Amino acid sequence: MSQDGHQVAILTAELTVAQRAGVIQRFRDGKEKVLIATNVCARGIDVQQVTVVVNFGLPTDQKSEPDFETYLHRIGRTGRFGKKGIAFSMVESQNVGLVQMIEEHFQTKIKQLDPDDMDELEKLEN
Repeated sequence: MSQDGHQVAILTAELTVAQRAGVIQRFRDGKEKVLIATNVCARGIDVQQVTVVVNFGLPTDQKSEPDFETYLHRIGRTGRFGKKGIAFSMVESQNVGLVQMIEEHFQTKIKQLDPDDMDELEKLEN
């Protein structure tokens, strides 16, 4: 992403607390527009500008069942402060059952998108 000209920051547990704080502050200040983070960022980050969260896989527990709390905290990083936001989860076909379990748990419907249908993706912005 950086090679394509995007301003990207990375936040992982390998960073010290001071380094993590610096990354978050730069992200808040808009110096980086994209934040790639592990679950270290699932809780406790409130950045008003976050409008999109992308999950590269769903969080699971030791039994390979959905980790509902972590999922909620991850997607809850967007749409805060009374603003709208959107969360995408990239899910492999063998993990579709996890999505269904999340839907049942939260009593909601998660819309499946066709990544090849640009018209459908553009409608999400409206």
